[in-house]
Amino acid sequence: MILSPAERAYLHDSLCQSPPIRPDSRSEHRFRPLEAKTSFLPGSNGSARIRLMDGSECIVSVKSKVVLIDREPNLIECDVDVAGFRDDSNFVGNLKFNLTNLLMKNFPFKYLKLTTKYAFKLFIDCIVISHSSYPLTLLSLTSYLALKTTRLPLLVSEIDDAEIEEQPTFSDDWENAQLLLTLFRTDKFQPPLFITLGVIGDNLLFDPSLEEEQVLENGLIIGWYDNKVITPISNINLAVNSNNSNFKGLKPQSIVKAISMVNKYCGAIVHALDTLVEQDDDDGEIF
Repeated sequence: MILSPAERAYLHDSLCQSPPIRPDSRSEHRFRPLEAKTSFLPGSNGSARIRLMDGSECIVSVKSKVVLIDREPNLIECDVDVAGFRDDSNFVGNLKFNLTNLLMKNFPFKYLKLTTKYAFKLFIDCIVISHSSYPLTLLSLTSYLALKTTRLPLLVSEIDDAEIEEQPTFSDDWENAQLLLTLFRTDKFQPPLFITLGVIGDNLLFDPSLEEEQVLENGLIIGWYDNKVITPISNINLAVNSNNSNFKGLKPQSIVKAISMVNKYCGAIVHALDTLVEQDDDDGEIF
């Protein structure tokens, strides 16, 4: 989307106000409204679908496989497809790298181990059906819901197989399958998230829209896990489809303010996602 010079100037001045005046009337920490559905793909251990108010849409499927630990050092694998982009493009490659890196560094893999020799490996397949703004947060939110609803079959064979050659055996009753939070022996399992913020003037905008991205002076991608900000924290030019003449360097004060805002508001975002999972009806419908 290319804005005219007059539109760019008007929007830039509006977003620089205190508080910022956003085109959709959101406050600076508000996300766009979304629709979500979980556990609707019958062939997956977990699944989720999110659709934003601007038509952006993402589907994530989680599947599992039993592997030998010494042959599979990585117990999680992510794949990302974006409609309209080649699989080997830099755009898709960066999304896949960021999502994989976030999960690899902040996931309790020790609980995926079944025995001394075998473990579950999770395959996370993400499809961005449509998007207008940068889709990393959309991918992250959908992956969060899919992992929260992932069920793995119940192990019924012996755990200690160091002395004997025995392959894991599972209950054939899917009703006995366990959610990850049960498998991890915790009351609260919350996968890591990526939060996208736009920087303009002295203001920071959560979840910038397509129009806002065209006039931003910089962008920030911030990780969130275990109720606190985590690395990586990186800056990015979010206006990928525009000759953004407003792009500037990042002030240290903006980074400090961004961390403070994410620490303040991201807990409410996670709580909203968890509430959605609890209230969602497992009726097999997409929406």
